[in-house]
Amino acid sequence: MQAIFTDIVDGDEEKVLERIEKDPSVLSVVATGRPKKYAGQSPLQVAVRSGAFRIAELLLSHGADPNFVDRSAPGGWSAPVLHDAIAAAVKRSRWLRPSAPTQPVPEWLLANSAESADAAFSVLSALLETGAPVDAVDSYGNSSLARAARAAREILPQHWYNEPDRVDDKPLNPELIDDLARIFGALYSRGADPSAVDPQLGHRLDEFYAAEPVGLFLTHPDAAPPD
Repeated sequence: MQAIFTDIVDGDEEKVLERIEKDPSVLSVVATGRPKKYAGQSPLQVAVRSGAFRIAELLLSHGADPNFVDRSAPGGWSAPVLHDAIAAAVKRSRWLRPSAPTQPVPEWLLANSAESADAAFSVLSALLETGAPVDAVDSYGNSSLARAARAAREILPQHWYNEPDRVDDKPLNPELIDDLARIFGALYSRGADPSAVDPQLGHRLDEFYAAEPVGLFLTHPDAAPPD
């Protein structure tokens, strides 16, 4: 893998900055070779996907392309870097995990800190502020809002379509509500539309997910869940 990508994955901000100052064209190089999971990506996209958020903001401040879409992605699926930032912000929000999954009554702990959630959200905000279009879709036609909804479903209490009376023991904690509300709110502030028909689902996002916990964030334009 090219040197700048190695520096990014290693989290070496100083080396990344030195390479940019020496040759600004490194901002637009595309990863090749191994590891395959980074092939076809820009330095910015690798920074976001690897969790090097400070470096991602550094790259953006020096002119990295906020509209980049990865090329020749593994599996043939390509997505805008904004989608990666959305997924990263959701993944690093303060969702709950059980301290001991095998216990009948688990103790729930925060999976991430406020600092981790803030760092990931800061990159998402920076991308939107530098021109990443909220209406950008991936190679399957999925929107930014759909990416947020699908990512949020993975960390929210589960919903079973075939067993509507089944209740998930996992609580919906206020920290997660706050973190997801600002993520969805950032997308709404740039024009994301929860009433748009999702090409994969064939339904409006707000209607399809209305019965699920994620539906709380697809009901109001400001992403504020009802009391």
